Amino acid sequence: MIYTKTGLVPASMCDGTTRLSALALLQLEEDAVTELMGDLHIDGLTAMREYDAMWVFVKNSVRVFRRPAWREKYRLRSFVSGHSSAKLLIDTELSSTENHEPLFHARLELCALDLQTGHIRKAVTVGGSDDMPCEEALSELSFNRFPKCDSALMETVRVRSTNLDYCSHTNNIEYLRFILNTYAARTFEEREISRIEIHYGNQTFEGDEIAVFKHSDMQTEYFSLVSNGKTAVDCMIVWK
Repeated sequence: MIYTKTGLVPASMCDGTTRLSALALLQLEEDAVTELMGDLHIDGLTAMREYDAMWVFVKNSVRVFRRPAWREKYRLRSFVSGHSSAKLLIDTELSSTENHEPLFHARLELCALDLQTGHIRKAVTVGGSDDMPCEEALSELSFNRFPKCDSALMETVRVRSTNLDYCSHTNNIEYLRFILNTYAARTFEEREISRIEIHYGNQTFEGDEIAVFKHSDMQTEYFSLVSNGKTAVDCMIVWK
C-alpha cells in the first residue's frame, strides 16, 4: 500500500525565503506516515485503544534536494519499505508534480512500546503482520552512528502544553523546532540543509527542561537534547 497526497505548499509552512521550511518538511513526513499507518490500521490511536501500546519514532533520516516555493504543487508518497519482528521502516518521498523532480526523501524507523511495561512489543501484537508487503526502498537513506564529541550549551527550553502530542509526550517534530530555533533566521536565507538525521531516546513531558547542546564540524553539526540527565534526542544537520 502506498499513501499518496497532492497539494500546494501553504504559506503557513514557509519561512522567510517563501519556501517550505526545514521544519515543515518533517511535518509533511510525519503526517504522511501517520495517514499511511491509519490506512493500514496500525496507527497510534489504534495501538492505544486496541492493544494498550504506542508507536514511537526511533530514527529518522532525511535528504533534502530542494525546498519547494509557496503554492508550488507537490506529490507526497509514503510506504512501508521494510520490517522485522519489532521494527517498521517507512519511506516518504516529496516530488514536484510539474516535472517529477525529487524534493526530499526520508526514512523513519518505528517500534511499538507496551503502555504498561514500557517494553518493546512485536509488531504482530499491535496489528502488524509478518507478511506485510513492502515497496522498493528509496536509496541513500541509511542511519549513521554519531561521534561522541565535546558540545557547547546553546540554550535551555521548557516543554509547554503546545509541544505535546496525544500521548502527552513531547511531539517528535518539536525537538527539531528546538534545534532550528538556535539558528538566526538569516541562516536559512544564506544556507541550505542537505541532510537531517534524528535519533530519538528518552521521552520528555510537559514542564521538563531541555538543554540543547551543539558541536560543529565543518558543514556538519551535531546536537544533543538532554533532560533530567538523559538524552532525549541526538541530531545531525548537514549543510550544502
